[in-house]
Amino acid sequence: MAWKFKYEKAEQEKLYAQTHQKTVEVAVEKKVPYEKCEKCDRTVYQKAKEKCDNRKIQLEKKYKNMTIGYESILFLLAWYSITTTLFTAILSPVFLNDCSTFFGALGKGIGSLFREFVIGADSFGQLSNVISNSIISGIVYWLIATIVIGILFIITGLIIVWIGYQVGKIYRKYCWDILSIMVAIMSTAIAIYFGERIKSVMSINLIVLLLLVHVVYIGIRCYVKDWREERGYY
Repeated sequence: MAWKFKYEKAEQEKLYAQTHQKTVEVAVEKKVPYEKCEKCDRTVYQKAKEKCDNRKIQLEKKYKNMTIGYESILFLLAWYSITTTLFTAILSPVFLNDCSTFFGALGKGIGSLFREFVIGADSFGQLSNVISNSIISGIVYWLIATIVIGILFIITGLIIVWIGYQVGKIYRKYCWDILSIMVAIMSTAIAIYFGERIKSVMSINLIVLLLLVHVVYIGIRCYVKDWREERGYY
């Protein structure tokens, strides 16, 4: 019976302990790397950190010097390539003829656009004919014509600036690197050196061909970069 009484009492104490548990927070000391304590003055850590910082500064200077040298070599190479290409272009009658044809057509197009502006301004200026007084009618005519021409020029200028800004934005985002410079120089050099053979195969203006080649190149760079960004390749 005594054994049974002790067993029941132990069970009651166990049940009481299980139903009356309390959470007690006990402070535990946690060691932190390089944390200063009473017996340490961090001498070893400070020396290691200074050595690492000095090594980092030396490597940054070395990298900067190497980058400057690399960019200088690329600049000289690009300058030499552009100079030789321009001299060759001057001596190439085919390329010079295509240049004069292209820019001549561009000038004629600008002149035709200006004439259309003048014709449109003159048409609007005819509204002044309803005024019987010839002096006032002339003043109103030139005033209307000037306003119309000014508006047309402003709209055309804004469109050209917007197109140039969009093209520059795309070029800066996708093609602002040394590869684009090399492609531009190489494509121009090929068009100059092999202009006669290209003209014998296809009847196309060499300047137009260069523009088409660069448009295709920009399209490829845009597609490749977007494809890499979609798949997480940077």
